[in-house]
Amino acid sequence: MENLKNQWKEKWSNQPTLMLITVIIWSLFIGLCIQAGSLLFTFTYSLFKPLIAQDLYEGLNLYPLLKQNIWYYLWVISLLLVIAVQKAYLFYLMIRVFLKINLVHPFSKEISKLITQTSYVTFQIGVTTIFTAGLVKWLVKRDFELPVLVDYANGAFEYLLMSAIIFAIAQVFKRGVEIQAENELTV
Repeated sequence: MENLKNQWKEKWSNQPTLMLITVIIWSLFIGLCIQAGSLLFTFTYSLFKPLIAQDLYEGLNLYPLLKQNIWYYLWVISLLLVIAVQKAYLFYLMIRVFLKINLVHPFSKEISKLITQTSYVTFQIGVTTIFTAGLVKWLVKRDFELPVLVDYANGAFEYLLMSAIIFAIAQVFKRGVEIQAENELTV
């Protein structure tokens, strides 16, 4: 316990900006966990009491869809839950990166793997969002009422672009690890 305290004190004194960013990421992570948990709870509750589907999370009203077709309702909610959980997991990975990174020796295999994994999760969010948006458009063409759902199923391009940028950064870190290992061998 004392060792952990010393690590945090050292990190705060040597890298205060990274630690501040980590605290902000923690708060966003907690918010995304609450969002995913709330959506899961209200979704489960709506299966037993359908009127709950009128306000699943922050005004998300899928009651008309539930009335029209429960299978489409299950499909849409499942995709929204997958996206919410993926976003929370993305921020969890970011927390791990910021807690592990050391500005004196930033290139390590662990950081490189975490950043690569972050790019994959970001890509998955983009693809899942594209799939969800396609499903919503398909349902709207079939006269299902989904007015608010369009707002929940957007941003796929941003996630795909972000995944490409993060993947490029991961490749830089991977090369940095290789160069650092070569330098340690020559010294």
